[in-house]
Parts: sequence; C-alpha cells; structure tokens
Amino acid sequence: VMGVQHRLLLDFTAGYGFVGIAVALMGRGHPVGVGLAALLFGVLYQGGAELSFDKPSITRDMVVVIGGVIILFAGALDGLFRRVVASVLRFGQAA
Repeated sequence: VMGVQHRLLLDFTAGYGFVGIAVALMGRGHPVGVGLAALLFGVLYQGGAELSFDKPSITRDMVVVIGGVIILFAGALDGLFRRVVASVLRFGQAA
C-alpha cells in the first residue's frame, strides 16, 4: 500500500535525484560522510514537512532553498579551508 493515497503516484519520488547528488557531494564519496549528509538532509526535509503543518507560511520551497544554501556554504567552506590547510602545510614544510 502506497501511503495515504493507497495508490502509486507518478511523481512520488520527485526531487530525490537532486537530494541524492547533494548528499553524495557533501559526503565526498566517503560512506560515513554520505551517511551524515543523508541524515542532515533527512532531518531537514522531514522537519520542514512537520513545520509546514504548524506554520503554513513555511512551504516546501523554503526547505529546498535552505538545502541549497547548505550545499553552497559547504562548497564555499571547502574551498576556504583547502587554501588554509595548503598554506599551513607549505609553512610546515618550509620550517
């Protein structure tokens, strides 16, 4: 039985491809990282669904935007820390 609709819907998995790619990128292909990223996105999407029942002004689109911002900042922080770590390693080799 397919949930509360009791039938198979055509787009019941809509958007999961984007989330799967985001989880794989955030987890950097490591099993533990992918698991933690999947847990983060699961909590985000389920919490957003629960929150939309309590506050109808919060829509699913806002949850998707928050997920996108998380991906954006994760990529930006990766680039930022990569430069810092490289400079620290270069300084350590020079000494």
